[in-house]
Amino acid sequence: MTAPGPRNTLAWAVGVLFLANVVASIDRTALSVLLPQIKLEMHLSDTQLGLLTGLAFSAFYAIFGLPLSRLADRGRRPLLIGVAMGFWSLMTALTGLAQGFWHLMTARMLVAIGEAGGVPPAHSLISELAPEHRRPMALAIHSAGVPLGALIGLAGGGLLAGALGWRMSFAVLGVLGLPVALLVLATLPEPRTQAPASIRPPAGAPGVLLKRRSFQLLMGGFALGAFAMSGLLQWLPSYFARAFSMPVAAVGVQFGLSYGLGAISGMLVGGTVATGLMRRDARWALRLASLSYVAAFLPLLGVLLVTDARVAMGLVFLGTACASMAYGPAYAMIQTIAPANLRGFASAFSLFVANLIGAGLGPLAVGVMSDLHGGDPASALRAALLALLPIFACPAALYALASRAFGQETSRA
Repeated sequence: MTAPGPRNTLAWAVGVLFLANVVASIDRTALSVLLPQIKLEMHLSDTQLGLLTGLAFSAFYAIFGLPLSRLADRGRRPLLIGVAMGFWSLMTALTGLAQGFWHLMTARMLVAIGEAGGVPPAHSLISELAPEHRRPMALAIHSAGVPLGALIGLAGGGLLAGALGWRMSFAVLGVLGLPVALLVLATLPEPRTQAPASIRPPAGAPGVLLKRRSFQLLMGGFALGAFAMSGLLQWLPSYFARAFSMPVAAVGVQFGLSYGLGAISGMLVGGTVATGLMRRDARWALRLASLSYVAAFLPLLGVLLVTDARVAMGLVFLGTACASMAYGPAYAMIQTIAPANLRGFASAFSLFVANLIGAGLGPLAVGVMSDLHGGDPASALRAALLALLPIFACPAALYALASRAFGQETSRA
């Protein structure tokens, strides 16, 4: 099988990488809906579950992403993505063999190492194929693979868990990625191999990027946005199961649809709006990202205050849609701020701070606060999630400051 002609190269690459991102998200997210069965069988605490959904995955994903991104800035990106994808798919399948907490921890770490080689080379490749004003939409489409994968992982994981149990669910979900890994290896282009060696840019020095004030503020927004959203989304399925006495399969399907469709809608709307705004001024991408977190606060607060599960699911859709409008514009600005020979590193570093500080600590913080609160499990988890919500103001402020800093840097240049 061969890739289509030059006119469709960008669309083909975005489509294939979108599929790869869907698979990664399935393998990452399915655990959250399988937690009730794992907790029951292994007698784990909420703190241990927070480690499994947070730091056990995110720390290794973040740390290994940096050296793998340097390979992405130098070598063949489709090869890196395909090999990494095959590895994480096999490790997902093997998770079902875990016999205790430490086995689960090890499996999650290995899945994370594989997935660390997926997004940075994908962002770098898409940004090289797309002109600046088309990057928000291209990267938004690629990013929409995350909520779609989460939808499939939550809904499919819930159904599989009800029919086959959590162990066989991991085996089935892991095998899904292998055909897509072969598609990546067989069909994706690598523009570097088509350029004369004399004009290929060498990998840049990361310090050039890390010293930029706009990039520093943008990374702060990424970290705190991920902290709030990951802590919330990883624990909401358990909250619905506890607060509304919903079975695992029902939670997986309903929450998966609410979160998945909301996030996909928000990403595509954000990408579309930012594409038009960036033609006039690139700073509008960051302003839009800031406003999205402001708009998300009240719907997500409502999720934890209403007493009707259907209304709460509707508010999950609305709040997630608002927050997800930030992804395409923010990722596009990362690639715009970074020099061409540091785009893989820029993407990996954003994932480093978002996962190590954000997604790694967010679910863990909620689990610890829930255990410390004590009493009724549903009330304890609700209190922990409510304590998380004020953090949504932080990414909104930091993205706005990053917009101002980028304008000042552009004026000086």
